[in-house]
Amino acid sequence: MSITAARLGSSPLLFDWSNLPRPAKSAAGNGGAFLDAWGKLKARFASGEVGFYDSVIDPKISDVEASEKLAKEILASGRFTDAIFLGIGGSSLGPISMLDALKHRAKGLSLHFLENPDPTEWRERLAKLDPAKTLVTCVTKSGTTFETLAQYLLALEWLGSARWTTHTVAITDPAKGDLRKFATENGIPTLAIHPSIGGRFSIFSPVGTFPGFLAGLDMHAFLKGASQVRDYFEKHSADAKLAEKNPIFQISADLIAHYDARPIHVIMPYVSGLKQYGAWFVQLWAESLGKDKKGFTPLSALGAVDQHSILQLLRDGPDDKVTFFMTVDKVDDEVKIPHLNRLRDKWTSSTSPAFQILEGHTLHSLLRVEYQAIALTLAKNGRPNLSIHLETMDERNIGALYFAACCMTAFTGTLWGVNPFDQPGVEEGKVYIRESLTRLASERHANDDQDANSPVARLRTYANRSGDDDGNA
Repeated sequence: MSITAARLGSSPLLFDWSNLPRPAKSAAGNGGAFLDAWGKLKARFASGEVGFYDSVIDPKISDVEASEKLAKEILASGRFTDAIFLGIGGSSLGPISMLDALKHRAKGLSLHFLENPDPTEWRERLAKLDPAKTLVTCVTKSGTTFETLAQYLLALEWLGSARWTTHTVAITDPAKGDLRKFATENGIPTLAIHPSIGGRFSIFSPVGTFPGFLAGLDMHAFLKGASQVRDYFEKHSADAKLAEKNPIFQISADLIAHYDARPIHVIMPYVSGLKQYGAWFVQLWAESLGKDKKGFTPLSALGAVDQHSILQLLRDGPDDKVTFFMTVDKVDDEVKIPHLNRLRDKWTSSTSPAFQILEGHTLHSLLRVEYQAIALTLAKNGRPNLSIHLETMDERNIGALYFAACCMTAFTGTLWGVNPFDQPGVEEGKVYIRESLTRLASERHANDDQDANSPVARLRTYANRSGDDDGNA
């Protein structure tokens, strides 16, 4: 009987794929195929082309020491109560989801992420913040992401030129790009995203660690959890027999084999703190694997909430989906459900069956029971699913979860013959956006200097001011 549940070595993650039937054409069990794919992937790691894998053990790639040093200086200054992070896609989804998962452990600044260049959201969010007490961090690896830079220009105006060097941080490429050039020219503190780390894998760079440190989280434990998963991969790729036992390898092969019939993957954690993780995984899975007429369509859901929306479809709709469940074994306070009648002055037995069933349980045990019931429901109806179990919601567990997902994505793509580290479709879209904006800018260039309300004109006004002591826009 084959193994269908395994812990990833000393990491806190347990994978259970007992409800994921193995198609006959799956490469699972073929240690030679696994070693070949992993060997190709390791060659890209070793050459320095792809850096996320070694970033969790190499501070030169993660730049974790610089992130911690700058964050400590900012916190020690006592100047700030809030921090705005400007970024989109890979520059934002990672830290947003990580901080949402660990918000119960945060004790630093209040962090706000502005991704979409939506004018209504921009005005509403900034209206609630004080520029004198707010740090603005601009995050774009290329240094030319238009959505992010547009908001950064507005943030610079909002802060006032006197605060540019004290109230802003740039996270970008170490040597090139418009943001790097601007930061260098204006003496703005910067953190570097290593050239070998792509946006959707950048959680293990300052993109993830800097906001984590600002929030007061233990990002060294985050990297420790990731490194424990890495240790497992190193051990379970030493030979064909060990590779065959790696659950990530087996699951990847089975998912590829299911692709023709089940190309849709539903990410459904049974813990509210992982809801945003689903959004991060959607980008990772879709952008990495959606090429060459291949690719899974990932959807994000939340248990138990979406039992009341998507479950009916999962059970009785088209049999074209695989569901990924995620659960947490332990929480600090499970929140016990009271015996309602014991709260009265005179105790009497409850006459409500639903109340009697719930009394004495906890909210945590209720979620666990519901997850188990739904996984069983899907399995008994021939609907494949798998489960990832975390020990608890802390930095080490979350770091392990993100790293396992990155490795799973990288391996799945390589085994499938897809390059998981590029995004030609995204880049083509950027070209057309640049062309359109350049054309419009050329048409309006003469008006920019005349229009006092244009961002360019306003920035020039503030930059040229003398004696701007308070820096208010």
